[in-house]
Amino acid sequence: MGATGPVGTAEADGLFQRIGFDPDLETLAYRKLSELDIEGCRAALADLAARLDLNREGRAGAALLLDILLEVSRRVHPPRCAAADYLARREALVAQFCAYDDPEAARRAFLLTLGGLLGALRPQALGVRALVERAQAYIEDHYQDRLSLSRVSRELHVSPNYLSRLFRRVTGTTLTAYIHKLRIEHARLLLAAGDRTISEVAYLVGYQTYRDFHRNFVRHERASPKQVQRRFLARAVGLSGR
Repeated sequence: MGATGPVGTAEADGLFQRIGFDPDLETLAYRKLSELDIEGCRAALADLAARLDLNREGRAGAALLLDILLEVSRRVHPPRCAAADYLARREALVAQFCAYDDPEAARRAFLLTLGGLLGALRPQALGVRALVERAQAYIEDHYQDRLSLSRVSRELHVSPNYLSRLFRRVTGTTLTAYIHKLRIEHARLLLAAGDRTISEVAYLVGYQTYRDFHRNFVRHERASPKQVQRRFLARAVGLSGR
């Protein structure tokens, strides 16, 4: 955990025990944050802060609150995304908490700062529709690759569960179903062109096996790839005979 810093493990454990620090609550909070369960993260860290005896070890309690905020800031605003902004934010937090002599003022500032950090992850701040549109654009650019919910969410820097919920809410379908739908639409175009085998078409639209392609094609088209290919061929022959 980041709160130990240069302090020895045994010494830190003793300090945490004396001030009532609950590492399980911190672990829970970071797990909730990774799932973008904003209220769950806030509640866990608010509970953790409320249990701390900040009067017992002088500035140690405020330093611990600062350490937690720095970790939340690192996860909300990854340094690699905007290094200068991250360092400026970190410097401001350190300066702010080093100035607190009153433990209760530090606790109130912790909750206020935490709310601001987590507010950046709320759907309104992220722009729900914009996020879904970015996911759709990424899928359209990479439908031929091995795509999955986890890959798309990783590219957008959000959790799979969060992206899955938002995608379904905005589009009315799952992200995985959207991938298959887009692939089948492109497969129909390739089948209509008539210069590829069905196996080649399957590979070109991103399926690793013909079996997977056939199953999803039938689900969407209510017909097999071979049947659809024959329809296109018959239509082309009919048009050429006119």
